[in-house]
Amino acid sequence: MFIKELFAALEAANISYAVVGGVAVNIHGVPRMTYDVDIVVATSEQALHDCRLVLEALGLRCRLPFVLETIAEVSKRVELETDRNLIAVTFTDPSNPLREVDILVAPSLDPDGIVSRAIRRTAADMVVRVASLEDLVAMKRRASRPQDLADLEHLERIAKRNGP
Repeated sequence: MFIKELFAALEAANISYAVVGGVAVNIHGVPRMTYDVDIVVATSEQALHDCRLVLEALGLRCRLPFVLETIAEVSKRVELETDRNLIAVTFTDPSNPLREVDILVAPSLDPDGIVSRAIRRTAADMVVRVASLEDLVAMKRRASRPQDLADLEHLERIAKRNGP
């Protein structure tokens, strides 16, 4: 299973990351289908470099014509978000489009904050770093697409049940 292989590789390489998106929604207890994996990675050049190497070792290739480490500079991430509306860099397997990882990089998302607040949860019989419920709710609220709004309703119910 690709997701388990990805998580194991990220953990083995000690990447500073947090799972977000549909997979994080699942990990927080809301069942829903998704085919890609969304992650946030610490924005240091080293963390981005190590993450790129892990993804490439899994057979994934960046869809964009640049090296992931170049977005370590906040000015580059700001430029990509404001000029190109780019919030994620996609790595995909050229032979299997269902093996896809989106790395959310927009500075307005606060990647480093999300990573620092990530919690460890058990998923697929392994420990995974997942965005906190509060961060995931904020991201879903910000995105406001139909699927995000549906996720948000369930996540807010879980947050309310868990209390402060």
